Amino acid sequence: MIMHDWSEQEDRAILRKCYEALTPGGAVVISELLVNDEKDGPAPAALMSLNMLIETVGGRNYTAAEYRAWLEEIGFREVRVVWFESAGANGAVIGYKPR
Repeated sequence: MIMHDWSEQEDRAILRKCYEALTPGGAVVISELLVNDEKDGPAPAALMSLNMLIETVGGRNYTAAEYRAWLEEIGFREVRVVWFESAGANGAVIGYKPR
């Protein structure tokens, strides 16, 4: 739950480093408050995104589709989204490094 602190470019760099560090078959799990595709909800995610826009240089909350696209572009496969409700996150985007 740190990806919202950084800009898209910085997040992509973090995910590239994760990919390079993983052994084949390894996974990365991005657990965050994911905003919807319109970026106007759900309320906790949208409000956190607004907070990140104010308090960071370039940070905001991202959509599951954005994370999926970044992971696939980097080389992760079998990318999936798991939705849930918890205090600090509402979903996880999981991608696997090919074997």
